[in-house]
Order: sequence, then structure tokens, then C-alpha cells
Amino acid sequence: MTYRIEQFVRKITSPVIVKTGKDFVQYSNGEELANAEFSEQMSIINISAEDNKVIIELVKNDRVNDVNWIGEEQADFF
Repeated sequence: MTYRIEQFVRKITSPVIVKTGKDFVQYSNGEELANAEFSEQMSIINISAEDNKVIIELVKNDRVNDVNWIGEEQADFF
């Protein structure tokens, strides 16, 4: 199964650098990033700009299936 990140990135016209931990990948613009496929569900945790490039930091989304069978979010008690 493949995943894509949030599609608002299509509006970015500058080059985009995506950081995931220590690794990074550069895309020519947000459209290219929006079409990229990832093997895990990722969430954007930070967006910044440096040297005319947009830097987006991603982390693995651990709460993808954190919904119970009636559609409510799981509660954390501790």
C-alpha cells in the first residue's frame, strides 16, 4: 500500500526539501511532492523556508488507526 501526504503542498511553487529523520529528498515544487508516494502514512510536523526553498519535516503517523469500531477516537487514560 502506498500513501501520499496532505495535498495542500500542491500550491508550493518553490523547490521543496522533505526531511524524514536524518534523510532528505528534494522536489522541484509542491506538485511533484504531492504526487510522490510513501510506503508509510506520514504527517507534517514542521514547515520552514531557507535559501528560497521550503523545508517540510515529516514523521510517521502512529495514530492512523486510532479510532474504535464506532468511529470515536481512542481515549488515553494514563
